[in-house]
Amino acid sequence: MLSTLEIVLPKFRNTQLKQLAFLCGAKSSGRKSELVERLVTLAKAQLAESQATKGQRLILSIDLGIRNLGYSLLAPAASLPSPKALTADDLRRPPRIHLHAWQRRELLEPSLDKPDDPERFSPASLAVAADRLARLDLLPLKPTHVLIERQRWRSGGAAAVQEWTLRVNTLEAMLHASLRTLRELGHWNGEIASVAPDKVTRFWPAPETASAEEHTPKTKGSQSGKGVVGKARKEAKSRLNSKKHKIGVLAGWLAEERGNEIILPANRDIEDAIKQYRRRLVRTRKSRAADEDSVLGVGPQKLDDLTDSLLQGVAWLKWEENKTLLLRGDGITELLDSDLLDAQEADTLLDDV
Repeated sequence: MLSTLEIVLPKFRNTQLKQLAFLCGAKSSGRKSELVERLVTLAKAQLAESQATKGQRLILSIDLGIRNLGYSLLAPAASLPSPKALTADDLRRPPRIHLHAWQRRELLEPSLDKPDDPERFSPASLAVAADRLARLDLLPLKPTHVLIERQRWRSGGAAAVQEWTLRVNTLEAMLHASLRTLRELGHWNGEIASVAPDKVTRFWPAPETASAEEHTPKTKGSQSGKGVVGKARKEAKSRLNSKKHKIGVLAGWLAEERGNEIILPANRDIEDAIKQYRRRLVRTRKSRAADEDSVLGVGPQKLDDLTDSLLQGVAWLKWEENKTLLLRGDGITELLDSDLLDAQEADTLLDDV
């Protein structure tokens, strides 16, 4: 017998199904039948998972890196009462969270004698680092879910694969293997998930206070040129704009007035970390020049390492919230009769892979 979801979903247009998949953190490309099947599978998995965890979640979100690994430990907080009807903005509004840990660290011990020794990044060396990270740093936090940033193999569609990219991808695979092995051996009973960073970036709308310089039209003198050099410049600018966007999103969250806070510090250390982040953000905006000051040992160019892990964790919680809200019998029926999906921004319709 077909469920309500299987009966109602085919009544949506293809673009609406793509929006629905996007709002739930799922792949949004494919034919209509594929999207329907994907959303039904997603709803069943979400129901089974929520019953297993009984609603208790402690999320460990990792922004992967060898020299700059950032992670956040967060849990959903009670939402603020909202008497008004659900709007399109609500489906992309961040949930309130308790932040328990927010750190950045270097995975490998620095070598003063041979800082560029390739053996420091050999499979054997990275295997030891991944094992120690999982057993000694991550699992003692007792997360119910571990989110690992999905790494890419190439930058900007280039044919070449950079050596450093291979190293980080190797680390990613080893960390997944270490966590999976520890789970299978009964040392931990949580879930592991990969999260694509571009999906997180696209999900959070740009803050209203975004710098006007980011929207300034190009002048003749500012064009980057053609060929390989122009492509490299375009890619570098794209990465920079992405970092600015994410830092701007988090800055907006931290600027919420008392009583409407999105990020609730769970301890004194997190309160201090947030204060330091704000101070570093103000100094970075005033001057792009590097200085020796830091946030938790982070230079001005590394605000994004802390930002990425936190935005990733909050996005995952929002996707789970949207699944619960939208992919249930009465929720999907109400959604069909509304214009919530049609009111979403056009950039959410970009196909992913």
